[in-house]
Amino acid sequence: MSKNLKIIPLGGLGEIGKNMTILEYGRNMIIVDCGVMFPENDLHGIDLVLPDYQYVIENKDILRGIVLTHGHMDHIGGLPYLLKQVNAPVYGTDLTLGMVESKLEEAGIREHVTLEKIDDTQTLHLGPFRVSPFAVAHSIPASVGLVIDSPAGAIVHTGDYKLDETPAGGRTTDLKRLKELTPNGVLALLADSTNADRPGRTPTEQLVTDALDELFAEANGRRIIIATFSSVLARLQEIIYLAQKHNRKVALTGRSLQQNAELAMALGYLKVPKGLLVDIKKANVPESELVILSTGSQGEPRSALNRMARGEHREVQVHDGDTIIISGGTIPGNEEDVGRMLNNLFSRGANVVYGPLATVHVSGHGSREDMRIMLETVNPRFLIPVHGETRHQHLHSQLAQKSGVAAQNIFILENGAAWVSDGEKAWLEESVPANDVYVDGSLIGEISDLVVRDRERLSQDGFVLVYVPVNKKRKLAGEMQLISRGFLRMDASQDLMDEAKRNLKRALKKNGRSHDDTIRETLQNFFYRQTQSRPVILPHIVRV
Repeated sequence: MSKNLKIIPLGGLGEIGKNMTILEYGRNMIIVDCGVMFPENDLHGIDLVLPDYQYVIENKDILRGIVLTHGHMDHIGGLPYLLKQVNAPVYGTDLTLGMVESKLEEAGIREHVTLEKIDDTQTLHLGPFRVSPFAVAHSIPASVGLVIDSPAGAIVHTGDYKLDETPAGGRTTDLKRLKELTPNGVLALLADSTNADRPGRTPTEQLVTDALDELFAEANGRRIIIATFSSVLARLQEIIYLAQKHNRKVALTGRSLQQNAELAMALGYLKVPKGLLVDIKKANVPESELVILSTGSQGEPRSALNRMARGEHREVQVHDGDTIIISGGTIPGNEEDVGRMLNNLFSRGANVVYGPLATVHVSGHGSREDMRIMLETVNPRFLIPVHGETRHQHLHSQLAQKSGVAAQNIFILENGAAWVSDGEKAWLEESVPANDVYVDGSLIGEISDLVVRDRERLSQDGFVLVYVPVNKKRKLAGEMQLISRGFLRMDASQDLMDEAKRNLKRALKKNGRSHDDTIRETLQNFFYRQTQSRPVILPHIVRV
């Protein structure tokens, strides 16, 4: 084992989600975050996307611990899947670990995992690594960045952050502690790139509070329904205060929202005046005095707000006069789902307020000016832009060069890249496996890219099932049958199907024997020539 420092991102680069980074020195490994990514619309039937854990599993005997920056699913959601295969203590702030604990209990592995609470005043010793958290402002309380000291030098991992002087929850990004923790300079900065294409500073959360306050006043005498991310607990606190100010009760709907609110109340991150929260199933409160907090800002099909939009929610029926506020920015890939939900809500007579209409959401990530200030505060020798799509990484690189970081000291990496440094210079070594791993129900990693491509083709062009009767010598021995589903109506396309059979008979005769590949290739080419569509061909050779 070399005595160089090695950094290997397994997720979060060239994408938004499944954030996970390995740091290695000698026979020691630590992991920062272990998230999931939610599938885009072309991943039909896929529930979650995980990083590839193969390299970690192969080196699990040198894994000293997993350190978490905060409790969002794109940073903690992969833990139940990884911890079924490796044994390592998990370190995080109290709220982060509370959210992890519920995920581990759901997976049935809580009793096998050691959870160690840390805060932003202490330093953690993991082999040769000294890990010191520092507070950051983000859209979930108890978020931290990390200073990771190694024999090769100090690494700063910002986690998700913005430089908000008036954040909800009152916790600002502690640049003073960050400077104090790095008296000898910083070897490398791994910095959030999410908003590298947004100029200026990310607006303060206080603007959202002010906008919501106005909307509460305008909705006087009418019910208010607010959808937001279940983990944006600081915003929930502001909504609780506003409800109290405007003499309203608050009801929660959506399992994840209720779980997170209970946890935050137990840990003191959510303060609710006595009697303000009511049970949505039993609430005997006039609609004009009620605020309903709901999940569903991303138009998720089974979320509470989407069920309201479709008229399928058991307790809440949307009607004329309701004020519905979507307090959450649309994640790329969710635009269609959100648009469909908004249309359904408007058609039910609701007054719907969302992004373009009022400042009802601000990002939890810093924009270009926040990023510039972070770069100048840390002043690293090397920069690795993380947590962002490829364009964000490149824009972060350009910003860093304007701030004085030499172009040759900036590494725009892909997942699986192995960045290595001896403390003076840095270079890349052989990459490790970092393919996407798909979760579909209880299937983990068994759905390949080929299956996903088949599903996409099935969704676009349907399939044709081909029954081919053959004799002992695999020669055609009867009339073949073609059955179409999702491609063409059989009763309206009989001529085309008859012509397809004639083409296939000629091909099988020429080939001498019946083979799946011949059937598949002949029919795919024929149907594409005739229809410009490529249905999936499913040959079924039956011996008679």
